[in-house]
Amino acid sequence: MDRYLNSIMALAVSLFLVSCAGGQRTNVRREFDEGRYQSSHEKLTGLVRKDGKNEHLYLLERGVVSLALARAGDAVRDLRLARDRLDDLAGTDYGGWLSSMMLDDRQLAYQGADYEQVLVRAMLALADLADGNSEDAGAYALQVASRQRKIIESFRARDGSLPKSSYRQVAFGSYLKAIIDEEALKFDLAKIQFQKVKAIEPRFSPAAADIKRVVEGHHSRKGNGVVHVLALVGRGPFRVEVEEPVTRDALAIAHYIWASSRNRAAIPNISRVKIPAVAVYEDNPTELHVSADASPAGSTSLLTDIETLALDEFEAIREHIVARAFLRRAFKITATQLAIEAANRDNDRRGEYTDGDALRDLGISAAGLLWSALEGADLR
Repeated sequence: MDRYLNSIMALAVSLFLVSCAGGQRTNVRREFDEGRYQSSHEKLTGLVRKDGKNEHLYLLERGVVSLALARAGDAVRDLRLARDRLDDLAGTDYGGWLSSMMLDDRQLAYQGADYEQVLVRAMLALADLADGNSEDAGAYALQVASRQRKIIESFRARDGSLPKSSYRQVAFGSYLKAIIDEEALKFDLAKIQFQKVKAIEPRFSPAAADIKRVVEGHHSRKGNGVVHVLALVGRGPFRVEVEEPVTRDALAIAHYIWASSRNRAAIPNISRVKIPAVAVYEDNPTELHVSADASPAGSTSLLTDIETLALDEFEAIREHIVARAFLRRAFKITATQLAIEAANRDNDRRGEYTDGDALRDLGISAAGLLWSALEGADLR
């Protein structure tokens, strides 16, 4: 890039590390936070071999760790495999769906949060640029916006609206494509992508200078150019289990689905359910400073804030998450009630209800309560 641009700039782009920690990955994340990248990589490799169902989840993590270890080629391989698996799984785990109704969403194959499905492409583009052994980075960068559009358009509410249309757009893919086009001297294409960045993320202050440079800049002499510093900073969002009240909107969604799938519209009365909520770290850095030859050369400008992205996405579909958990609990309650009704059919024929019948019904009810109590939120 320094072959042709006429000034030296230091630009840091903050992209918060993508991943949600939970379960067996907690220790891996702790080691990563402490800078013990090789140990994190080894543990993730063990998890890849041990847990085939969630292999792609660990590959996502290992791809980021490989970048930290300066193994860009390994990162490309892991992230590409994870991306392909996430794409294959989208909306196809029907057996897992049945298991999730019987227990909870931890039985499903991990399909990734929406922002993870989008940002794995940004990470792929970044890793491919760092690797330098292919010319696929531009294609990966373009996939960021196209995947987000597909996610938004594929989820419709009962009234035909698109709840995910409120999702915050991701500017990182457009920015990567812009600097790739600029390096290839495709200034018109670079201008288009930089303009997209400015429209998507107005807080990104260097966008105006970037646009001006590709419009008015001149080919630089050898040894001069622009240095783009892309920084992945901070710890990523994670999930926590919370007891969420069943709101009127969530109940309306659940009632619509329930009435559509059952002959009777009656639905159990449930006030609270367990769901996986998104949480973030309060101590993440908000600014980086870049120096050259011990002299200040520039400071960061936030391009993609994964924390805000994850929180906004959660809020956009919160009621649907609650409705899903509500329906799962309602299924268990109804199944328990039907079991009691079936067991009492003989009582109706005999015209009596004995102490033994009461104990049997109590046992079925206790089993139903235990069944519901075994539910847990999916914190992957």
